[in-house]
This record gives sequence, C-alpha cells and structure tokens, in this order.
Amino acid sequence: MKKMLNHTARPNIAIGVYALCIAVLAAFAVSNLQILSFAGGVADDVRSEVEQHLVQAEFERQIDVLVRDQSQISYWDKTVKALRGPVDEEFIENEIADWLWEDFDIESSVVVQPDGTPLVAVFRSLVMDPAAGFPYVVRNRDLVEAARQNYLARRTPRNGGYVITGQPARFSPPLHAADVRIVDGQFGVVIAQAIIPDDVEVLPDGMPQVLLTFKPLNQPILSNIGEKVGLEDLSVAPVAAPVEGRSTMVISQVTGQPPLAASWKVEQPSVIIWKRSIGALAGSFVLVSVALLLVSLRYGRALKALQLSEARNRHRAMHDNLTGLPNRLQFDDALDAIVAEHRQDRCAILCLDLDKFKAVNDTHGHQVGDLVITTAARRIADAVGDAGMAARVGGDEFIILLWDKLDRASVLARCDRMIASVCEDIAFDGGVARIGASIGVAWWPDDALTAKNIIRSADEALYRAKDNGRGQAWFAGDSGEAEPEATDRRRPAVVNSEAARDEVAA
Repeated sequence: MKKMLNHTARPNIAIGVYALCIAVLAAFAVSNLQILSFAGGVADDVRSEVEQHLVQAEFERQIDVLVRDQSQISYWDKTVKALRGPVDEEFIENEIADWLWEDFDIESSVVVQPDGTPLVAVFRSLVMDPAAGFPYVVRNRDLVEAARQNYLARRTPRNGGYVITGQPARFSPPLHAADVRIVDGQFGVVIAQAIIPDDVEVLPDGMPQVLLTFKPLNQPILSNIGEKVGLEDLSVAPVAAPVEGRSTMVISQVTGQPPLAASWKVEQPSVIIWKRSIGALAGSFVLVSVALLLVSLRYGRALKALQLSEARNRHRAMHDNLTGLPNRLQFDDALDAIVAEHRQDRCAILCLDLDKFKAVNDTHGHQVGDLVITTAARRIADAVGDAGMAARVGGDEFIILLWDKLDRASVLARCDRMIASVCEDIAFDGGVARIGASIGVAWWPDDALTAKNIIRSADEALYRAKDNGRGQAWFAGDSGEAEPEATDRRRPAVVNSEAARDEVAA
C-alpha cells in the first residue's frame, strides 16, 4: 500500500511542476502584454495630446490674425465718425467692402447697432441692404453681446465720453469675442468687437456699435494648416460617431447648434508597437525591451520633429517667405513696442516702393521678378544696417523702421543710399534689370502719435514722392515743391538686348 501511495503521488508532483511552469510562462506573457499595452496607451495619449495642442494653437492663431486684420476698421477714429449719424457710404465702399475683402479675405462684415439691428451689411466687396445681415446677427448674438460687455468692462471716461486705452488686440482677457463656426454652410472664424476710436474721438454713454466679421477657412486652407502641423486630411464638421483611424477633438460648442469637431487621419503608435514587438514577446524579454527602446526613440524623434515644425511655423509667421525679411506682423510688433511702451523717444518710418518693377515682372516673368525683389530686399537691408529694421509688406512694397541717427540729414542720406543701391543694375540670364525706388518718410511722434497714423503719414509722403517724379525721398509735412536735396534716379526698367536699349533710348 505504501509503494502504491508513492507511485500515485509522483504524477501529482509532475502536474504541479508543469502547472507551475505554465503559470510562470503565463505570468511572463501577461506581464509583457500588460507592459506593451501600457506603453502603447501612453504613446497614443502623448501623440493625441501633442496633435490636439497643435490643432488648437493653429485655430487660435487664425483667430488672432482675423482680430488683427479687422481691428484696422474697428479700432479707428475714421470708422467712428463714418458711422455716426448718416452713414458715410463712400467710407463703407472703400474701407470695408474693398479693403477687408481684397486684403484680408474677410467675406462678411456687419455693423451692429446698439439696439441689435444691422446698420451696414457687406458680403465680400458688395454693399448690401442692412436687413440682409440680420440672420447673421441672430446666429452670432452671443458674440455680439460678449463684445459689448467686454467694452463696458474696459471703457474709461474722457472728454465727456468714453474710450478704450491701450492696444485692443493685445488685451488679456481680450476686448473681442471670437469663435470658429459654420456660417451659411462654410466653416470659418467669427469675430465681434466694439467699434472704438484710436486717437481723439470719444464714444457716448451706452452700448457701442459692434463690427461682426466672418473669414472662411475652406478645405484648401485646412489642408495647408494640416501640412504645417504634420497632420493628414485635416477637416472640420459637426460631431459624428468616431471613425476608426481618425483622431477627433471638439473645437466649438454653441447653444442651439451641433458641436463642431476637427478630425484627421492618425496611425496609433500602439499599433506600431504591437506589430514590432509581438515577435520579440514570443522570443524573449530582451528583444521586447530593445523593441520598446526603438519605438521610444522613434516617437521621441517624432515629437522633436513636431516641436521643430512648430518653431519653423513661428518663424514663418514673422518673416517674408521670399526675401527672408521681417514681415508686416513683426514690423507692427516692433513699432508698437516703441509707440505703446515708449521704449525710446523718437523713431522714423520709411515707406518704400520699387519703381518700374512691374515692367520687369511682366516682360521676363516671375522668376526674374523674384530675383529682382530678393536683390532689392538685400540692398535695402544692407543700407538700413543696425540703425533699424527693413520689412517687406507685399509685392514691391517695403517699410523701414529707423531707431538710430534720426536727424533729417542722416535719414535723407540713408534714403539716398537706399535709392542709389536699388538703382544699381541687376544682372540675370539674358539681360539686365534696372529699377528705381521712391520713399516716404514720417517721424514719431512729430508727425503722428499712433502707430497706424504714423504709417499712414509715411505712406502719404511716398505718394507725394511718386507724384513729383519718383526716384526720390519725400518727408511728411514738406511743402508741395520737390526738395532740392532729393535725388532723381529714374532709370529704364530692363535692358536685355541691343534692340531693347534702342527702344528705351527712343
């Protein structure tokens, strides 16, 4: 009986050993599966958080751009005067209908009166019956009311009325009310901001007029945004059921309207982790660890690439793509730092246009035109040097901020060097381009007190320089007679062959 008992006990021990081995193997497999699952979940969460941050930041940047653009009208004495009493139809046509659409792609603009009814309605460059803007006001009444309350909270009394002190586009919390919404079937940015004076005008007590604007963000624009932040097939639509292979985030929720969500294609990092690690899991823990390390390095580089992309986008937002010079946004920031924060007592603004550039561009095409622009930009920047900043604001237009050597003689000498440098021949394959330059100059605070008005004074001086023969510098406030020290450097635009030279001479 004892032998039999011993004999029957051995299989039980063997089964226990087998079971223990299986349990150890199972524990190993389960523990590694849990590690992979946790690592994949963390990678998915990190990537999702980074992508959502980039999308949110880009839509906020679109709102900031529209706020800056529409403030050209909503923050202006001339707008306040044009909308007081009988509406100045010429102002509406030239400044709102033409300017906001042609320069800033603002599709719809409605001026809302204190009683909530439309005073002006503009679609693209067409001035419409004010009643046409009423449905637009109704759908965005929450933004209009928020803009009014923001104004009432910030206004200060002055000269029997009220004003807003400071730069509205930089307030925190903001003076405007903004959102991304679908308007008439189009997704875009909606901004409401009180119409306020920027210099000497004041507003009466009570609710202000509000400028309500809409700028569409169509699919090509969304695709461009997606390329900037490294996302594929970025789109915006009302919230729907989740779709496999796409990441989604809610970007707007308005009472009475379906929430809006941005979505884009995504390959979950966890899928890559599982594909690359399942073989290693079947082999050994070491191989799994190596695979996890490789995946971590891969996505560390991806996150670094996203950060570098964001830094490049910030650089592009402040510089001109063709010339590398600062753009209008960077220039405005530098000028505002001087005017609003009084970082120095005086500065000069120069508006410069290239003369006869259109002839070069029309005759030889955009490739030669781009060469001429980049060469002129380099020469202008070299002439400015450390005394200031040269920026390209579009086409053949440049604007310069000088903060050193600001006496009239020094500024005139610098203008003359710029004009002389620009007028030098620009060689290209097949010919030589010859252009000129005209400059308008204004001083802050001598000629105007606000950044907008000082630029306007320099621009008006530029047009006087052009009217008096081009190829010269003109100062704001000068008389109608051309200044004797201004240098006339008018030259033919292009000389690329003997026949062309004969034609110019004729």
